[in-house]
Parts: sequence; C-alpha cells; structure tokens
Amino acid sequence: METRKERFHPPNRWKTVGKSVGKIFLWTLLFVTCLGTLAVGVGFGIVSAMVIDQPVLNRDDFQKKLDSLVQTSFAYFQNKDTNGVPVEIGTLRSGDERLPITKLDQVNPLLQKAFISMEDWKYYEHNGIRPTSIARAAWQQLSNADTQTGGSTITQQLVKLIILEDRRQEIDRKAKEIVLSLRIEKMFSKNEIFLYYLNSVYFGDSATGRNMYGVSSAAKGLFDKDQKDLNLPQAAYIAGMVQRPNDYNPFKENSDNIQVGIKRMKLVLDKMLEHKAITKQQYDEALRFDLVASFAKPESFENGYERYPFIMYAVETQAAELLMKLDGLDPNELSKQGKYKTTLDQYKQKATTGGYRFYTTVDENLYNKVNEAALKNITIQKRTYKGKKVPVNVGAVVLDNKTGAILAFVSGSEKFSANQRDHALNVSRQPGSTIKPLLDYGPALEERLLSPGSKIVDEELRKADGSGTYKNANNRYQGPVTVSEALKWSYNIPAIKTFQNVGQKRAFSYIQKMGLTPDKKDGESSSIGGFTHGFTVQQMTAAFSTLANGGKYNEPYLISKITDSAGNIIWEYKAKPVTVFSPQTSYQLTVMLQNVLNGTASYTRDRIQGNYRIAGKTGTTNDDKDLWFVGYTPNITIGTWGGFDYPMEMGSSMRYIAQQTWVNVFNSAAKARPDLFPKGAGFSNPGNLPGTICGFDCGNVADYERKKAEEEAKKKAEEEAKKPPVPKPNEPTYPPPNPDKPGTGGGGNDNGGTRPPVETPILKPRSSNELD
Repeated sequence: METRKERFHPPNRWKTVGKSVGKIFLWTLLFVTCLGTLAVGVGFGIVSAMVIDQPVLNRDDFQKKLDSLVQTSFAYFQNKDTNGVPVEIGTLRSGDERLPITKLDQVNPLLQKAFISMEDWKYYEHNGIRPTSIARAAWQQLSNADTQTGGSTITQQLVKLIILEDRRQEIDRKAKEIVLSLRIEKMFSKNEIFLYYLNSVYFGDSATGRNMYGVSSAAKGLFDKDQKDLNLPQAAYIAGMVQRPNDYNPFKENSDNIQVGIKRMKLVLDKMLEHKAITKQQYDEALRFDLVASFAKPESFENGYERYPFIMYAVETQAAELLMKLDGLDPNELSKQGKYKTTLDQYKQKATTGGYRFYTTVDENLYNKVNEAALKNITIQKRTYKGKKVPVNVGAVVLDNKTGAILAFVSGSEKFSANQRDHALNVSRQPGSTIKPLLDYGPALEERLLSPGSKIVDEELRKADGSGTYKNANNRYQGPVTVSEALKWSYNIPAIKTFQNVGQKRAFSYIQKMGLTPDKKDGESSSIGGFTHGFTVQQMTAAFSTLANGGKYNEPYLISKITDSAGNIIWEYKAKPVTVFSPQTSYQLTVMLQNVLNGTASYTRDRIQGNYRIAGKTGTTNDDKDLWFVGYTPNITIGTWGGFDYPMEMGSSMRYIAQQTWVNVFNSAAKARPDLFPKGAGFSNPGNLPGTICGFDCGNVADYERKKAEEEAKKKAEEEAKKPPVPKPNEPTYPPPNPDKPGTGGGGNDNGGTRPPVETPILKPRSSNELD
C-alpha cells in the first residue's frame, strides 16, 4: 500500500532517470561541441560555463606545470667506471621513482608503438580530442557496459594527470579536460606531448616498493632494464598497465595480478598487430616469451641508503643547503630567525625529488678501504649511561689540502641502524689541545709576537676569572721552554700566555677565517680547547689543512657539481681560498708540528707504515672525554676523534683511540691511493723565514733565569761552606815533626815544639731534602 510519504515523494527511479537524461544531454552537448571544435553558439556557451573557474593557461603556464613533475635524484662518486661514467652511489630517498627521458627518439620504438596502439592509435591525426571516442565512452558509462574503453586521448590523459590533477568522473571535469587538451595541442608539438605523457604515467610499486612514474622507471622497476633494452612482450606489459596499474602490478603478494597482467599484455599485442605496428612473426614470438622469469628480483637492486647511508644523508643535507643558497637564502640568517630546520626540510624534499644529479667528492675505493680499516686493533669498549650500555665511538675525515674536497670519512663505530649520528661531519666536540697551533701559536707567529725558538715561562698561572690556577696535564711546571717544545709536549701555560698576548678578539678572528666560529660565551679557556660547543671533525680537519696549503683555507665540501635531469649544470664548486696565515707562518707551524710526532704523538709515529713526512697535533679534553689527532702530509689532511656520545671519561685503556684510528685510516688510505701519499715527499720551504726573536715573555724569561742562576749560586755557596777545609799543597805543618820524638813538633820552637793533636771530623750524610 502506498504511503503518504511515497505519494508526495516519488521513488528514486525518477531521480535516476532525470540524472541519466541530464548526463545524456551533457554528453551529447560535449560530443556536438567537439565536432565543431568549440564552435560558437549555445554549445560553446554552456561548455564555457562549465569551465568558468578554470584559469586560462598560456604556454609558460603549461610548461611550468609539465616541468614540475617529481623526478628521482641521484648521487655519484667522484670515480668513474670503465666507460668514463661516474659511479652511482644511489638514488636519493623518495617514495617515487622517476627517470625522465629528455628526447622522444631516445624512447624504445616498441614502447611507443605499444602505447599508441593501445591508448590512442590515431594520436598523430587528431587535434587533442576524438569525438567518436568520447561518444563511445559516454554510452558505455551511461549504459553501465561491461567493457569500459575510456574516451581520453593521450593528450587528454596528460592534461588529467598533470594540468588538472583531477581524477573525478564528473562532466565538468571532462569539459575542462577537453578545453585544455585543445589548447595544449596548439602550443606544443605532438612529440613533446607524447614524451611528457610517457614520463608521467603511473605504474604502481616497483620490485623495491617505490612508486614508478614514467616508462623508464617502469622498465627499471619491473624488469631491471633500461627502457631501450626492453623486448616486445615487456614493452607491451608496461603499456597495458596504464589504466589499472595496481591491478596489473606483478609484485602484489597473494594475488593473481601476474596472470591478469599477462592477459592484458596479450590484448596490447593484439592491438599492435591489428594496427600493423608489429608483424605476425613478432606477435607469435612475444607470446612464447617467458615473461614471468624476466620480472626483476628485489635483491638485484642495490640501495644506496643500505650500503652508504651516511653518504646519502650527508648528500641530502649539503644538497639542500646548496639549493637554498641558489635561491638566495642564507643558512646562518635562517638559523638566527629559527627557520633553518623547517627550510632545510623543504629543500631536502626539493633535492630528493627534483631530478638532480649530485656529483660528490667521495672516492669509492678510498671510502670503502678506510671504513674497513678504521677500527683495526681497537677494542670497542662500552660504558653504562643512565642504565644503557653505550659503545665508544670514532669519527674521521680524509681531506684534499689543495681544494677542501672530502675524499672519505668514517662516521662512527656503530652501524647506521644502531646510531645515526655522523661523528665525522655533524657531531661537534671540544677540540682540546688540537686548537693550540690554530688559535694560539699561529696568530702569535703571524703577528711576530714570538718565533719557534722564543721562550715562554711555564709556571703557575691564575685564571682570569679568579677560580684557581691553570695546570699542565702532568701537574708540573717546566720553567722557560721554547715555543716548539711547548707545542711538542702540549704544555698549557705557554699556550694560554700566548693567547692572552695575541688578544681574544684578534685570536678568534683567525680561527673564524678557518670556519671555526666561537660562541659568545667562549673566552680564555678556549686557548686550551675549552669551547662552549666545540667543532666537528670535518671542521678541524679543514682548519689544519690550511697549514699544509700555505696558509690558505678552503671550505670543506662534499658535492662538486649539480646538474638537472637534462644534464645542465646548475651549480659547480669553485674554490674561494681565504688567506689566514703567510706561507712562512704555515711552514714554521708545520715544522713544529712535525716535532710533535716525537712528543705527544710518538704513538702515531711508531705505527706509520712507510717513510712519510707528517705533521700533526694531539688533543685531550678535561677528564679525557674527547681524544683527537689531526695530522697532515703535503697533499692530505686526516682528522680523527674518539669518545662517547655522552659525557664519560675514556680512561687509560682507550687513551690512544684517536691516534690508533688515525694510523688505521692513514695506512689504508696510502695503500688505496698511493698517488696522494708519495713517500718521502716533504713540505715546501717558502723561504724568507723570519729570524728568532725573544718574544713577549722575554723579560719574564730573563728574570726567571737570573733568579734561577742566583738561587743555584747561593745553593752552591752553601754547599761549599759545609765542606771541611782542604790543605793547600806543599804547606808546612806546625810544629815540624820531630823524628826522634813522636807527637812533638820540630826542635827549634820556643815552646818546645808541642801542639795539641787535630781531630778528623766525622761527615754526616745530607738529608733527602738536600739531594739533587
């Protein structure tokens, strides 16, 4: 029985009929409009109303949209393969895999034929749309036909994918698609449109789980092949995936996708044969091909983030910073504004998805060898910190002195999966005594406040803040020592005095030129390595390379060149050396630092394999929390650090961890790249070395030595006074002995020659306080 509500509200079948009639009218209108190519009249007005909210795009607008496709970026080693091509490190992380092709004639002809045959066999004949196809698609949609062939040309598909970014099945979206397709065909050639299409089509997940965009990435991700090398059935399989990529993807687990995909591939082959794109013989051979066996295996892909995670993440960061600078942004200013991290993350996204090629300075073989050898003869000890066992870590950098190029680095003692901190490039630590030649003695030599032979009194020295006195590591004072000796044995007092006489502001200005920026809170204790934040191994290594490079500092860099996906260079490293010290000062420091190998770095000297000239400096912070050694040859500087990630003492058992790491890295690097480490090669003397000067502590040294001489003379006099008188030679004794009467004097004296006998004194040994 019909209810009252049903009488006033007829069943939905009338709504359905009305909606269908409306759709038929609109589709018919579109069909008529297409026939007249947007001719004037009522049809044009109605279609125009549908697209009124769509901006009118000119060629530049279209170009920007088409060029904005996310593309895969790559990183490369500096070394090349046998064909002279840089060796790939890996693709930068992104959920998408895009390998765009720059010219249509580079696309496999079989792929082109497969797509044209399956998707738009009259592509080169129409003007962007095919009215008959639109009418057929409309009828299939309205009648809910089992077969849905789609009415979009390749041009329309490109507009839908890239320009509209709208996959709705509504009539207004279709109207916009038609209008834009007609416009883009007038602005771009058929080959340009087809190439953009082939680079933008989505194919689902690759064998490694990354989204594949474009035929090149599909060829690599599905068959582990360059698209140029695809055979006919493989090309047909790829072309068949376009309409339903996830349903035809062969890597979906527990599904019949492969069989469904092969059935679709056969349909593509049928279409190709039908349109005479292939011969019957090619068709039959393609059907016999074992396609399943040709699918890529996940294990056949080498993931750069798995093999070289520290390199890949370092490239991401440095690439992002370079792209920021290319856009006129200053990382330092962004840091002050608190915007650096957010901006960096945005540019990392740009770096990883912009289709860039990042060419690094890293030498593949050198990197592998030093990382294999770095922990040789080192026991990785663990300490408990807040209930957690943590291992000791290391960091090392191998740097080219002439350019600042980072050739290799060691990021830590743990795998990336266990500890993501990069102790070579990112982690800042207190530099300890390694700072002395850079901050104290270098500026003093340059300012002619002293020379290597100048003496400084190593004595008790009160701290500027009145909190106590400075001490040496051995808790003893040496008195006057030469600058060279003070550096050789790393005495603290001479370094602090030197820093005081140079002046804090002036001394800091020198290390700032070498990329070492002190904190506002840093002061006098910086002269012996006490900084608020400290520096990275990369920074300290680059600073020392200044001395090997004649006093010219080069900023360390990991990326030497950036190109876009078409191979155009958008940035290339250009050296901008900064003069810090004169060649004479650098050479004097180098000579003194060579002598360190006979002092605090004798451990390193005794373990170097071969005849090499090395200069360097050890460093130890308070309580042995950080251990350093930075050493250099004429060509290469290597910096190493050892310590815990948390504030814990190293202890005597790990006292030489930094020097042992340095030895391991140096010996392995010299074997891997002997051209960089010529044996026996010495440092070049620039000549015109300044003469020895007395130095700023000259008066104090003189007073000290005068007082010491006086004290020694006084002590000697006191010791002489304690000794018994010694008879003079040939002096007669009184009275003369009487041979006739024992115990009497000579016979000619008035007193009968008698004299009391003289007793021999008994000498007592001196107390221990009096011994030398």
